Amino acid sequence: MAAKHDYAIGIDLGTSNSCVGVVRNGRVEIIVNEHGDRLTPSFVAFTEDERLIGESAKLQRTMNPANTVYEVKRLIGRKFSDEAVQKKLPHLPYRVVDDSGNPKICVRYRATEKIFTPEEISAMVLAKIKETAETFLGCEVRRAVITVPAYFADSQRQATIDAGTIAGLQVLKIINEPTAAAIAYGEDTNVTEETNILIFDFGGGTFDVAFLTMKKGHYDVKSIEGNSQLGGRDLDSRIVRYLIGEFMKKTGLDVTQDPKALAKITRAAENTKINLSCQMKDHVKIESLCQGKDMDLVFSRNRFELLCADIFDKTMQCVDTAISNSGVTSDKINEVVLVGGSAWIPKLRKMLEEKFPGKEIKRTINPAEAVAYGAAIQAAMLNNDRSVEDIQLTDVTPLSLGVQLTGNVMSTIIKRNTKIPASYRRNYTTICDFQKGIRFSVYEGENNIATQNNLLGVFAAEGIEIAPAGVPSVDVTFSLDENCILNVTAVDQTTGGGGHMAVSLDKGRLKREAIEDMERRNRALTNASTNLKDTIIKKKNLIERKMSLKKISQKGYEKMKRICEEAEFWLEAHTDATKAEYDAKEQQFNETFSELLEDHGY
Repeated sequence: MAAKHDYAIGIDLGTSNSCVGVVRNGRVEIIVNEHGDRLTPSFVAFTEDERLIGESAKLQRTMNPANTVYEVKRLIGRKFSDEAVQKKLPHLPYRVVDDSGNPKICVRYRATEKIFTPEEISAMVLAKIKETAETFLGCEVRRAVITVPAYFADSQRQATIDAGTIAGLQVLKIINEPTAAAIAYGEDTNVTEETNILIFDFGGGTFDVAFLTMKKGHYDVKSIEGNSQLGGRDLDSRIVRYLIGEFMKKTGLDVTQDPKALAKITRAAENTKINLSCQMKDHVKIESLCQGKDMDLVFSRNRFELLCADIFDKTMQCVDTAISNSGVTSDKINEVVLVGGSAWIPKLRKMLEEKFPGKEIKRTINPAEAVAYGAAIQAAMLNNDRSVEDIQLTDVTPLSLGVQLTGNVMSTIIKRNTKIPASYRRNYTTICDFQKGIRFSVYEGENNIATQNNLLGVFAAEGIEIAPAGVPSVDVTFSLDENCILNVTAVDQTTGGGGHMAVSLDKGRLKREAIEDMERRNRALTNASTNLKDTIIKKKNLIERKMSLKKISQKGYEKMKRICEEAEFWLEAHTDATKAEYDAKEQQFNETFSELLEDHGY
């Protein structure tokens, strides 16, 4: 695909849906997919014949639940033993296995069991989004800004960058979702005076609150709070649980062990949640749910609010914490901006109105598209698009970072809500006589007990001064880049010895060689598909030219046009063919075309 322009796109890689935007001709456009939709489901499905991504994959959830993968955003960058992963596993219809401490997804594809990392699944969604953008723009897209929840940990941010790399994208920057939404809001409303904004971002799988000060082109984040395991999916789960219970009361049937029935109920729960944002009751009807029995009941908004009351309360607690950490009082907040699909829920709006009396609760920007909109602006700016005004953005780190001391004490080096990029240093010494090195365990979190926080990695400072305990002087420096990814160095002040650790690549994440190999395979596959596509276009142009010059018979023209169309149909039906299959198809197509041209050309 020839590059006519050099666009960079902004991607909101969501738990439930993904969205992509681009700045073109000086304005932001949210890109529609092949179905004409502005949101693409973050689903990947595997069948005996093909791999499906997006809407077609989501449709597989009820008929092929064990091989339909979604919500990988809740697995990416985590360890298999993480509490959040273990809580999620019983609710996933597909199999997640423990591979050397890392969660991997196991599916059946083309009559073979396949295992994928969460990064690979996310890369498939990103590659689909990249392809959608390329079709829309008519040129190749190589660069992107990708958003993540503000409360994503170091390893989750690095894993997201890895997924982008595998998908063939250069990730210009990782940006926090509420920050991207603030950029969208600022550009949409053209704020000229300094304004205190609270971003309330309730997405499909994550929840974030950001407090920031905003003035035209300037975005200064003061504090962030959130929960990367709290979102609209959790509201769906409450409805699902209720519906299962009601069905059991009525029929005596337990559907919890029936994946297809569960998938049907989950889909109904999603629709009910959406419907209750604009009506007081919803009729839930699922024909032949289990053993020929139907589900048929009325579910009220009041029931929904009671079932989810504790979740709504948790979001308000996060709001209180964000304000408290910002150092200002709630009365200083000028506006509250709702972002994310679940932010439409009337109960949440009412709770925010009560918390901020007299303040406007704004939905002037589309909550489902705001994050991609802001990411697109940031992408254009980083891509040196002169049609975009320069943005000055100051973000903060969501979690404190430090090392474990004797007694399992957390020694914090960088405090939460520190402006990034940042670099801080602390001095440490030995506890035993004549130590040859110091072993540092690096954690992120707010607990004074180190092991109650999230372990990022372990490294050793070697070559230190061999001396009695307390004599060596070792400086440990923590450096956070603009993506909020951590690097650690340690230097002995006497010997110059020490160590270095790129923490984000530690703790069992994908190795650089594996990422590069995945990216190579993805690029080879893309090239093979593109080569076949280009060959078909060239042959079509050739027969049109020959026909116009009367150098081919009408019969030959029709035959060659038909095999070109057949090749195009094959491409559409085999979006997940292997490189060998693409190459074989191209060779067969060329041979057939040449034979026809020889028989019918003159």
